[in-house]
Amino acid sequence: MNLHIASAWLERLHAGFSDLHQFAVQLRDAASASGRESAALALLAERAAVFCERHEGAAVSTSVVDEFIAELREDALKLKSASEASDAAFLEALNAFAGRLAPTMVV
Repeated sequence: MNLHIASAWLERLHAGFSDLHQFAVQLRDAASASGRESAALALLAERAAVFCERHEGAAVSTSVVDEFIAELREDALKLKSASEASDAAFLEALNAFAGRLAPTMVV
């Protein structure tokens, strides 16, 4: 998996927790062998995993999950576009994404 494939996966409008959990696993696996995009894939994986862990065992409406997928899609597309633009743009987008996530990653 790479950012292009991750972005394509996120084009779906609906997914369940098991789908998101599996997506996070695939992203983590890809991050270990991805090279340039590894940090982006790892951060996307962590964001998906944290969302699933926070809501595990609770009744969550479909709209909450759909909204999360839309937000993650937007993040993945920003990272993908920046990656395609230049190394500097990718690093800037990656740092911005990581900075936004840092306070929310504490479980």
